[in-house]
Amino acid sequence: MLKILRNKKMAKKVWIVLAVIIIPAFAFWGFGGAIRNRQESATGNKIFGHSVSNSEYQESLAAVKTSAIMQFGDNLPQIEKYLNLPVQAWERLILLHEAKNCKINVSDKEVIELIKNAPLFQGNSGFNNKIYEDTLHYVFRVQPRIFEEQMRQNISLNKLYRQVTDKIKLNDDQIRQEYSKVNQEISINYIASFYSDFAKEIKPSDKEVADYFAKNKPMFKEPPKENKEAYIPELTQIKDKVKEALIREAARNTAESKIKECAEKLKKEKFTEAASACGLKTGTTIFFKSSDEIKDLGNAGIFWNAAKKLKSEEKNQILFNDKGYYIIELKSIKPIDENKFAKEKSEFSQRLLAGKKNEAFARFTAGLKKKAQ
Repeated sequence: MLKILRNKKMAKKVWIVLAVIIIPAFAFWGFGGAIRNRQESATGNKIFGHSVSNSEYQESLAAVKTSAIMQFGDNLPQIEKYLNLPVQAWERLILLHEAKNCKINVSDKEVIELIKNAPLFQGNSGFNNKIYEDTLHYVFRVQPRIFEEQMRQNISLNKLYRQVTDKIKLNDDQIRQEYSKVNQEISINYIASFYSDFAKEIKPSDKEVADYFAKNKPMFKEPPKENKEAYIPELTQIKDKVKEALIREAARNTAESKIKECAEKLKKEKFTEAASACGLKTGTTIFFKSSDEIKDLGNAGIFWNAAKKLKSEEKNQILFNDKGYYIIELKSIKPIDENKFAKEKSEFSQRLLAGKKNEAFARFTAGLKKKAQ
């Protein structure tokens, strides 16, 4: 049946349109978040102090499975192993409980109109009952009464989503600022104190390794496996691992000390002179965007954000990431293309606003989950 649907004239758009119309709330708080932590599990049988029966849970699980089919279509078998549908089911129950508390109602007319206008159920002359029944039977594998109740609940969740997010607005300054983050390019000069540069010079003795292990034993605790409890191995079993940890920590400490020394020298000396005096590397980047990767430095985000706030040749406070510590100065900023911005502003602002609303609703849902426990 799914292959038949894919071959229809507007089939490519059907899944997307149906998902947007019927399950916007799930696109935002559930499957839109996509891959879930596999360590999460649907444990517990109470929500806000009220018992949840097995039948209620199973109904919710069936509903999120229907929504997953709507969103992923025949790709679901490949994606489902990465989704935690049991957690989705509990979140759905929590949100439905909140929608009920907010006295959100859905009329029969709203459910009928939603299903009647869904592209997936259309024939040559509008809504086709045969297509509707076949789709529910072969694709969703659900009875019409149950499917319609799922749609009623989805409309309720959609209304809850709007209630939570409708007050979120964006002004022109916010849109321009966010557009710049995505599109504006910056170039910087930098001083780098890389951990790796110091790590290769550190050669700890056996006694130093043993002392480090004695002081930091909890760091090396092995997690529970099968029937074994968590335990701390003997040093002889993990000596290399302990040695690596010691070197890594010592290198970080040295790198931090060197960059702080350099920061003091910069109060009196020029950029390259201060770096040379401390034995640190300097460089100049090509133009980069905030989402880029900078050669040797890593993700550009922290550098872009810091540089954006600097005036020409002004130096920032110390930055750090998983590679090292840095001091940067702004070399140049390319202005955004105003003509391009004018053309893209409307579509960009819509995506941005949707993202802000999704974030707000995710925070709202996380708060509810804590209360529900």
